[in-house]
Amino acid sequence: MEQNLSEADTTACNGKASSVLRDAFLAAMPVILGYLTMGTAFGVLLVQQVPNSNALWALGFSPFALSGSMQFASVEMLKNASMYSLFMTLVLALLINIRYCVYGLPFLRLFRCYPWYLRYYLIFNLTDETYAIEVSSKRHGKQQRNFFILVSTFDYLSWIGGTVLGALIGSHLPFPTDGIDFAMVALFVVILVDLCREKANRFPALVGALSTALVIALAMLLCPQFANKSLLVAMMLMTAILLAKRPKDAKGGDAQ
Repeated sequence: MEQNLSEADTTACNGKASSVLRDAFLAAMPVILGYLTMGTAFGVLLVQQVPNSNALWALGFSPFALSGSMQFASVEMLKNASMYSLFMTLVLALLINIRYCVYGLPFLRLFRCYPWYLRYYLIFNLTDETYAIEVSSKRHGKQQRNFFILVSTFDYLSWIGGTVLGALIGSHLPFPTDGIDFAMVALFVVILVDLCREKANRFPALVGALSTALVIALAMLLCPQFANKSLLVAMMLMTAILLAKRPKDAKGGDAQ
């Protein structure tokens, strides 16, 4: 009897493990495809625009970079290295990646329950798309932890593979690749459109679009040289609006 129960438990555990693996792969599949495409674009851009770079550069760069958007920005910085001081590089990296400080807030308590090595691994791999998948997960306990690990790993490896593949392809392309860096913008647009299918996400998206448009318009009128460097101001404005709107929603919910 005990042997039969043990076999049943083992079968159930294996079934749950395979279910988590399948669900994580299916959830990560759109990101995997996007990262392979976007990573390939970065790899091509790297070898085409940075002298003496190759696939080994991508292989050494991608596993340790904090974000893909910073990697795209780094192509311009590496191409014109003499124009960027260490301080300017640090400031740009901070402005580009500061959003991750906000992403980590929902997981503060949850990640504390994990071993330190898993905690650091999940924090390091918390990209925009990985965050979107993990924050919408309805799993709990060990299944949720395994789901997070698998999604993070699938996304991480697909980005690295895409960048190396792009570097290999880019080193043999006989034509210019101007405009390929638009792949990053295109990916964010696709994510935004998908999120806006839910009614609750439409107001934040509208606030973000109007705030950015307003800041850029004012910058172009008052100081045109800073029009393409107004991201931080736009983020501060949209954050202030959303924080101001939140208490009203909370009060309305309590009243109901």
